[in-house]
Amino acid sequence: MAKNTKKTEATEEAVILSIQDIVLSANIIDLATQRGAFKAAEAGQVGACFEKLVAFIKANTPEAAAEEAPVPETTEEK
Repeated sequence: MAKNTKKTEATEEAVILSIQDIVLSANIIDLATQRGAFKAAEAGQVGACFEKLVAFIKANTPEAAAEEAPVPETTEEK
């Protein structure tokens, strides 16, 4: 018995993630945190993710582009 295999054609597009996308992600996390979208138990994980994003942005933003896309500041409530 011969197998009848039908190949599906999947178009694969390259996904491009820019520094601007990562800045936007950090800003979204910051805004969601300010609005209380996360439970207290999640604050550590969310904060750690935010700090990693900010560190990546600072390490990978060229000097000239730094003026165009400000890096989100970490907000610490006193």
